Amino acid sequence: MTINYIITPFLITLIGFIFFSILRKRKKSAKSIYKLIDDLEKKYIY
Repeated sequence: MTINYIITPFLITLIGFIFFSILRKRKKSAKSIYKLIDDLEKKYIY
């Protein structure tokens, strides 16, 4: 459970940052950001 306390704020911050980035630079960066999310999920969750 202690890992959850570390991951949850990290994910919330990441999602906020991603959302902000998507608003600034629409589709091209969005694809690379989604790829980055997938890589991070594979690293930390699985």
